[in-house]
Amino acid sequence: MPRDNAREHRLLILAGLASVFTALILIAAKAIAWLMTGSVSLLASLVDSVMDSLASLINFFAIRYSLVPADEEHRFGHGKAEALAGLGQAIFIAASSVFLIYQSILKLMEPKPIEENAVGVAVMVFSIAMTFGLLLIQKYVVRQTGSTAIEADSLHYLSDLAVNVGIILVLVVSQFGYLWLDGVVGLVIAVFILFSAWHIASESVQLLLDREIPGDVREVISAIVADHPQALGFHDLRTRQSGRTQFIQLHVDMDQNLTLLKSHDLASRIETRIQDAFPMADVIIHQDPVAVGSKVTLDDRPPA
Repeated sequence: MPRDNAREHRLLILAGLASVFTALILIAAKAIAWLMTGSVSLLASLVDSVMDSLASLINFFAIRYSLVPADEEHRFGHGKAEALAGLGQAIFIAASSVFLIYQSILKLMEPKPIEENAVGVAVMVFSIAMTFGLLLIQKYVVRQTGSTAIEADSLHYLSDLAVNVGIILVLVVSQFGYLWLDGVVGLVIAVFILFSAWHIASESVQLLLDREIPGDVREVISAIVADHPQALGFHDLRTRQSGRTQFIQLHVDMDQNLTLLKSHDLASRIETRIQDAFPMADVIIHQDPVAVGSKVTLDDRPPA
């Protein structure tokens, strides 16, 4: 089924704008709640939202840049801008976690009662509703486009749901004299954010280093080639991903007596089947002539 690039572009822009506006609204609400309550857990959530807004802005501009068509200087397109955006997000998120660790330790050393708990709880419930709505949009866009930048942004907002529930717990329990819990939860949130930063950074770096596409790609391609009797085998299978586009390259062994037209037709049929299995793929097949008497087995493993 052909890709509707114009629709994908609109979805990506929509997801980017939704993320930015959600972060800005939550910053305003949480800032008011923190000033009224003095809770370090709320401060942690506020700082997290500030980092979200910066990361979302980076994401938005990176997505727009990644959608620029290939040009003379970037023959493979600009898809890796999304991985760079993910790396930028990770740096911002890690920096916010360090600040929160410091604030949480101060709160543990000098615990203070939390004021206006009801306001804090109301803001957290509002935050959960806003975040959940954004996640629904992002998950839909990721399913439709396979965007790594939106997926990284979605992962962070997903962690926010757990964080917000924890803060509500702190605001309620602190009324019974457990003042130390505010600092502990703030510290847990900071560590959780740091872990998210590591995950996003690791995934982004792997994409920039052209890691193989994860999953059963090799098994699927092996089965597709095996379905074509005139294909005597394949080797040198290489895969990578840049933004939403997957690149798949392989050599297919064919009878050296096949005409150029027939070998080209065989390669085209295999290419079409691979693109049906991986709609986001840009497939390149090199045709290798071999003697029929030296028929090889289907083996895509690189030589030792």
